[in-house]
Amino acid sequence: MKFWNVRRVAAVLLSAFAANAFAQTKADAQKAYVAGKWQEAATAYEAACPKEPDSLKAECYLWDVLALSQTGNAQSFKIAGKRLDSLIQKANPQKAIYADLLMTSAQFRLYMGKYDLAADDLVRAIETSHPNQATVLQKVCAAVQPKVKNERLSEACGNLGKPAPATAEKAQPPAAVQPAKEEKAASAEVVPEKKAQPQDGNWYLQLGAFGVKSNAEFLVNNLKKRGIECTIEERVGETKTLYLVQSKNFETKEKAIDFGAEKLTPLNIEFRAYSRK
Repeated sequence: MKFWNVRRVAAVLLSAFAANAFAQTKADAQKAYVAGKWQEAATAYEAACPKEPDSLKAECYLWDVLALSQTGNAQSFKIAGKRLDSLIQKANPQKAIYADLLMTSAQFRLYMGKYDLAADDLVRAIETSHPNQATVLQKVCAAVQPKVKNERLSEACGNLGKPAPATAEKAQPPAAVQPAKEEKAASAEVVPEKKAQPQDGNWYLQLGAFGVKSNAEFLVNNLKKRGIECTIEERVGETKTLYLVQSKNFETKEKAIDFGAEKLTPLNIEFRAYSRK
């Protein structure tokens, strides 16, 4: 039995990724996928993906997962699920691919009858999505919503495609929320309430500002696994509360920026240095 609706969603995803043309090494994989030769496509992706630039690897491996899930082989489906979980753990929540991975996970959960988990994955996919992903997400919402009663999912799906409120921050490749509670996960542009004068020993990096605490916690936990300790500062505003992800203190601004360049830039995580009093 093949993955229930992966062809339809995969076709939309393929269209969405068209602007980022695959390298020539993926041509055979693409051709096999379009022809429905799932095992051949999976084998080709597995050979091609390691050669891709880091910025495209997750995208390539997602297609490998989609191909494996459609082979009709239970073991291949199991392998696809494990690879998908691994991709989600390694993905940067600030990048669009993160939402694509989560919506695919929602489909896996749905196929396996794990409806509550499917709803949770889909909510997070919506919260971390870009506006141009709304069409695909609406299709997945239409499949998941009839299976489970979930207020968060209903709210998130209902807000897909709606313009952001005037008071909401500008949408970004989020590390956090979009439709249900629009927010901007861009540490470089969320200034601390009290801007301190630069002092040695009081510099830190801000990595993101989130409207949903669980998204901030997710980033902190992922960074912790990589040996990068961060904390969350809660800032209560008149219309919403933000959760700011911040690094440890550094002696100077230069040392803070050097740390960010060495540890965070390779993970595609934006940051900006600030000073405390």
